[in-house]
Amino acid sequence: MKPPRRTVALTATVLTAALLTGCGVRPTGVLDGGESVGGLTTGHRLYFVSQQGRLEAVPRPATRNESVEDPNGVIKGLLVGPNKPETEAGLTTLVGADDYSLRIGAKLSNGQVYVSVPHITLSLSSVEDRNLLGQLVCSIARSRAVLSGGKVRTDAVRVTVQTGDGRSKKYGCAELMG
Repeated sequence: MKPPRRTVALTATVLTAALLTGCGVRPTGVLDGGESVGGLTTGHRLYFVSQQGRLEAVPRPATRNESVEDPNGVIKGLLVGPNKPETEAGLTTLVGADDYSLRIGAKLSNGQVYVSVPHITLSLSSVEDRNLLGQLVCSIARSRAVLSGGKVRTDAVRVTVQTGDGRSKKYGCAELMG
């Protein structure tokens, strides 16, 4: 059975009208979106904790000094905490003076980084403990990557964490960002 001529003509007219009118978007000129996004970030970063409980990286001067070369210098940077604008944006540090007096410390041995955190366990069931470890591991890993001159990526650096009960485990930054 053939459709009536009238239906075919009406359908053709509606389709032609739709094609001629377009989708209703008016043409615009060129819009300037600003500077393009750069590639990988460079320079030293410290990781602080946001109000939402996530780790956030903040830039620090990328100078070759004690605070970058020595993992304990990185820990001292975390101890100082975020600057005023970062604090106003809701960032904080979980590395406090009490923690440092409890002997949080780091050492280098044959290119490996060891961090001693005597007052936590490796179960990481506490979000606060996980974020504290994340601050330490990610900040130290970033400093090691900066020192490599770009030869090593932050996520490739593994930091061995030793707890007060004598256990140790290697962590990468990505494991603690989640």
